[in-house]
Amino acid sequence: MALPADTMAARRTAVWAWAGSHGGRRPALVDYSLAVFALALVVLAVARHGHAGAAVTYSVGVALPVGLGLFRLAHGRDQRFARLLLATAALWALASLSQSNDDALYSIGRVAVWIAEPVLVYLVLAFPLGRLTTSAERRLAAATALLAALLYLPTALLAPFPEPSPFAACGTDCPANALAVVDGGAAVVDVMQPVRELLTVALFGAVAGLMVRRARKSPPRLGSALAPVAAIAVFRALVMAVYLGTRAGGGSSQIADVLGWGFLLSLPAVTLAFAAGLFNQRLFAGDALEALIGRMTPHGGAAGLRESMARALRDPSLRIVYWAEGTPGRWVDESGWPVAAPEAEDGQAVTEVASEGRRVAAIVHDAELARDPPLIQAATSYALIALENERLGRELHASINDVRDSRARIVTTADGERRKIERDLHDGAQQRLVALRIKLGLLAERLDSVEEGGRVHDLEDEVDATIDEVRSFARGIYPPLLAERGLGEALRAAARGAPLPTTLDIPKLRRYPLEVESTVYFACLEALQNAAKHARGATNLWITVSQGSGLRFQVRDNGVGFFSADVQEGSGMTNLRDRIDAIGGTLVVASEPGHGTTVTGMIPTE
Repeated sequence: MALPADTMAARRTAVWAWAGSHGGRRPALVDYSLAVFALALVVLAVARHGHAGAAVTYSVGVALPVGLGLFRLAHGRDQRFARLLLATAALWALASLSQSNDDALYSIGRVAVWIAEPVLVYLVLAFPLGRLTTSAERRLAAATALLAALLYLPTALLAPFPEPSPFAACGTDCPANALAVVDGGAAVVDVMQPVRELLTVALFGAVAGLMVRRARKSPPRLGSALAPVAAIAVFRALVMAVYLGTRAGGGSSQIADVLGWGFLLSLPAVTLAFAAGLFNQRLFAGDALEALIGRMTPHGGAAGLRESMARALRDPSLRIVYWAEGTPGRWVDESGWPVAAPEAEDGQAVTEVASEGRRVAAIVHDAELARDPPLIQAATSYALIALENERLGRELHASINDVRDSRARIVTTADGERRKIERDLHDGAQQRLVALRIKLGLLAERLDSVEEGGRVHDLEDEVDATIDEVRSFARGIYPPLLAERGLGEALRAAARGAPLPTTLDIPKLRRYPLEVESTVYFACLEALQNAAKHARGATNLWITVSQGSGLRFQVRDNGVGFFSADVQEGSGMTNLRDRIDAIGGTLVVASEPGHGTTVTGMIPTE
C-alpha cells in the first residue's frame, strides 16, 4: 500500500501572476494588487490633511496585510485567507480617510472602520484556513456583523460620529458627518452608543477567549501558530475595553490618546501575529516532515507507520485503517482485523489515502490538523510512500521466494532425473551388457576353433571395458553411495578416487534434503577436478565439512595460487555457482599467489 514517487512529490504552484506562468490567475492577482496599492496611495494623499503619525500608522496597517496576502498568494498557499487579508487592507485604507479634514472623506473613513471591524473579527476567527469551522466561530462572526449592521451603520444617518475616536486625529474638533440625513437623531444615538460599545467589548472579548481556548486545546503544531494571534486578540480586547470605558467616563484625554494609538496599531499587530503564526506553523511542519522521514524504516510495518506519524504530528489519537481489496472490499486495522468504515467523530477528522484512483487507507486524526492542509497533504504523501514501499517490498520478497523455490525445485527435479538415469543405466544397459558378457563366454566355450574362440574372448574384454565405463558414467551422474549412505561416505569415496592425496575433515553428518547433499557433493567434486587440472604445484588437497545453522564445506589445495580477479571462471564453476544460488547458498573462490586456492560454500539448512 502506498505512495508511489509521482504521488509523493510535493506540488508547489508558483503563482506570481505577473510572471505569466499561470495566466488564469494573473487578472485576479493584478486586480488585487492595483486596487489595494491604489487605496494605499489614499493614505499618503490624506497625510497632507491629517496627522502625519496616523497616516504612517495607516500606511503600515495597509502595507503589512497587503504584503503578507500577496506573499501567500504568490506561493499558492491559503488563497482564501490571503484574499481576506487583502480585503481587510482595502477597508483599512478607506478607514484612513477619517484623517481627512474634508467632511465627505472623513465620513467615508469612519463608516469604513465600522465595516472593517466585522471583517477583522472574521479574519481572526478564520485563521489560518480563511474559513470558519465551528458553530461558535460562526455565531461570533454573525453577531459582530449584526452588531455593525444594526447598531453602528444606521447611526451614520442620524448623528455625528462619536468623539474622540482612535481612528481620527481630530480629537473632539472633527469634520461634520456628511452622511447624516435626519435631524434630532442624537438622542437615539445616545441610547444606542453605550449598548453597542458594551456589546462590542463583550463580543471581541469572546473572540479573544475563543482564540486562547483554541491555542490551548489545539495540538502543538497549530497551537504554536494560534498563540501569537490569541495574544494580540487579548491585547486588543483589553485596549478596546479600557478605551471605550475611558471615553464614556470622560477620562483624561491623554490616556485616551495613548489607548487610541494602541487600538490603532492593533491591525498591523494582528497582521504581524498572523505572520508569526504562519511562520511557526511552517517550522512545525518542517520539523514534523523531518521527523517522519527520519523515522521511515524499510520494514516498519503498519504499526510502525502509525507510531511514526503519531509522534511526528504529536497526535496520540491518530490511527490508520486500511482498505482490503476484495468482493466486497472492507476496512481493516493494522492487525488485519475488520473494522467499521472510518467516520469523522467529535474532535476528529478523516483523511483518505489514495494512489492513482485506488483507495489505500484512511488516517483518522485530530480535527485541528485539518486546519493545516499542506501538512496533512505531506503526511498523507508520506503514508502513501511508506505503505507502497511496504507493499512493493512484500511483493519483491514474495517474488524472490517464488524464484528461489522454483530454482530449488528445478535442482531437485534435475537430481531426481540424475538418479533415474543412474538407475536406468544400472538396471538396464549395465545388466544387458553383463548378460551379453555371459553369453559371449558361453559362445566361446562352444566354438571348436581356438582362433574363433579367441576372437570371442576379445569381444568379452571389450564388453568388460564398456561395463566399467557405464558404471563410471552412472556414478558420475548420481553416485548410489550418496543416496544410500549420505554425504560423508560419498565424499570419502570421491577422495579415494581423487588424483591427488586428499585429507578429509568431516564429522558424522545427519541426512539433509536431496538437493542439499547433491549440491555439496558435486561442488566438492568439481573443486577436486579443478585442482587436479589447474592447481600448478599442488601436492595435497583438503576437504572440510561442518554443520550448524547451515552446511559449510571447503576444498583447499596447496598449489601456487593465482590472482582471483585475473582469472575467469569456467563453465563448470559457473554452473556450480548457479546451482548453489538456486537453493539460497553462497560460494566463494579465494586465491593468492603462493597461498593456494580455497573454494568455500555455505548452504542454509534452517
